[in-house]
Amino acid sequence: MNIAARRRGEYVSKLDAHEARAVLAAGTVGRIGWAAGSGQLILPVTYVYRDPIIGFRTHPNGRLSELVRPTPVAFEVDSLDQLHNEGVSVLIQGVTRAAQPPESAAEDWSTLVVPWAGGHRDLAIEISITKITGRRVQRNPARLVP
Repeated sequence: MNIAARRRGEYVSKLDAHEARAVLAAGTVGRIGWAAGSGQLILPVTYVYRDPIIGFRTHPNGRLSELVRPTPVAFEVDSLDQLHNEGVSVLIQGVTRAAQPPESAAEDWSTLVVPWAGGHRDLAIEISITKITGRRVQRNPARLVP
């Protein structure tokens, strides 16, 4: 964030693509949103990021399983630093599909995802990223109360 923006009291700044991808790579839990048959849904998932895809696993009969078909989605990851009073948020726009078979075991991202929810979750789904944006929000230091 530049000095002039701070003087104007602006404490929101855009992340460049490299910064946004770094936040995405460092995370393990995000939220995926889409227009489901029953209405808008936003659900948490554990994920892995392997540029240019985000991958997650779900139950074959669960709500997320409908995303094996190409579906426009939004995916968000946040990171908060309470010590420094700032946070970053990365928003992905993309399209889902059933995970493509890896060409080698080294490329199989699905083994790296450990779903928090219990049960059988071996349906692998990928999000092909079409747009990535992010922003950093910082608390105005003048408003902090000791």
